[in-house]
Amino acid sequence: MSSEGADSEIVRGIVEESVPQWSLCAPTWAAAVFDRSGVIAFSSAAREGFSAPGRGDVFRIASMSKSFLVACLLLLVERGELDLDDPVSRYVPAFATPIGEVVTVKMIISNCSGLPEDNAWSDHNLDIPRREFVALLQRGLHYTEPPGQTYQYSNIAFTVASLILEVITSERYESFLKRELLNPLGLDDTRYRAQDYGDRDTLAKGFTTFDQGASWVEREMADSGATAPIGALFSTVDDIARWSGWLSEPFEKSGFGGGQNGEPRVSVLSSFSRARMQRIHTAVASIGPRWTSPRNDAIGYGLGLMVERDARFGTIAQHSGGLPGYAANMRWHLDSGIGVVAYATADGQPVATRAADLLDTVLHRLDLPARRIKLWSQTFQAARRVDAMLHASGDFTKVADQLTANVFYDIPADVRRRQFRDAVRRVGGLTASPAPLASRMLWCASAAHLVWRLPGQDGDLQVQIELSDIDRRPVQRIIVEPLGAELAGLPEGRDLVVRHHRPLLG
Repeated sequence: MSSEGADSEIVRGIVEESVPQWSLCAPTWAAAVFDRSGVIAFSSAAREGFSAPGRGDVFRIASMSKSFLVACLLLLVERGELDLDDPVSRYVPAFATPIGEVVTVKMIISNCSGLPEDNAWSDHNLDIPRREFVALLQRGLHYTEPPGQTYQYSNIAFTVASLILEVITSERYESFLKRELLNPLGLDDTRYRAQDYGDRDTLAKGFTTFDQGASWVEREMADSGATAPIGALFSTVDDIARWSGWLSEPFEKSGFGGGQNGEPRVSVLSSFSRARMQRIHTAVASIGPRWTSPRNDAIGYGLGLMVERDARFGTIAQHSGGLPGYAANMRWHLDSGIGVVAYATADGQPVATRAADLLDTVLHRLDLPARRIKLWSQTFQAARRVDAMLHASGDFTKVADQLTANVFYDIPADVRRRQFRDAVRRVGGLTASPAPLASRMLWCASAAHLVWRLPGQDGDLQVQIELSDIDRRPVQRIIVEPLGAELAGLPEGRDLVVRHHRPLLG
């Protein structure tokens, strides 16, 4: 889907209806739904006495900035200047570790360094001078967990990551970021300081309330000091949409890094590195308010991004941002690239939850698959052979040249034939002229797996095959069962994400 596609009207309707109704204790808020081509729909709202934000308004993205820092570090990895498995102390000698332990660069950007959470402290120390931060390191850090084992969100760790970049490049992070990432990607409205914007730009002001919105206190915009790389950036919904689309691009089925209609896109950072950011490296235990959504089967920290495993739609990458006066969230569905960016001009607001609900609504209305998986050609050809055999006779020995030896050991051929005939009898016989197999494919767990519909007169069956790559007779499993058998025994309303993995040919 693109912003020019037929689904744009559906998305616009959802956004324009839902966003103004969000229950937020904030002067203003805004949200946009985007895909890899850009923003599809935008809406905003304001309390009495405030003006609703415009689409081009600039807001502080806070910790959403961390994905930009990690992308810069991965550029150094690709250039051979940094190894994520290196000890941090190799680059920052003042960084002390527990006796007998090693903290690696990867640990600090995947939030498992062992350092405690420090959001409250860091929110008020974006402007700390470098010499003071280095002095803090020299005094020694205190660890609450062994390095590499447990998720804890550490802004100090990410600040150290920015120092590593500056040691390697002999350059301030902000100038490296602008030259190597922002400029090539055309993120012209994403900047490091409020002063970097001109009179024509509208910067969203941040507020705090101490009386549930009866009155508001405007927050000053903290300047950018040593810890600024963890959360100082400003941006717009359009720039975040572009950034998110670029990050999700490796998961696009048109090819790793390839653009629409064969047009190449700016690569800057390889598909491998971008995909690496969006895989779980550190599991997040559900012991606190970090994980509040029942839709997630798993959640963890990647590299500069949170990664969620949605029970219906598969993998979602996201990150929140919060500072005094600001709350923001960006999130996107990896397979489709459809996502949401949202912000409010007050701290402590459940913007991430509202953005998650909005994305969930859009994905459901568009009925998008969790993943699209390109089948091996051998998988589809084997399925055609098996499908033809089932319609002709149900004699599994007719496709023995396709079956590994274990197939008839697991269930003998005569038993398979008898079970199949019983199943066919229960659905009143098979349809005489079924539709082509390609139109009857249901789902797959991998390129070597396929489930398809076998239509009957009074009901349908499904066939499941799985291939192995170690035998010239590749089919190692065949199962014929009632349609939707994999859902038997699940609580009502539950679903399996794998059922929404859509098989593709070619």
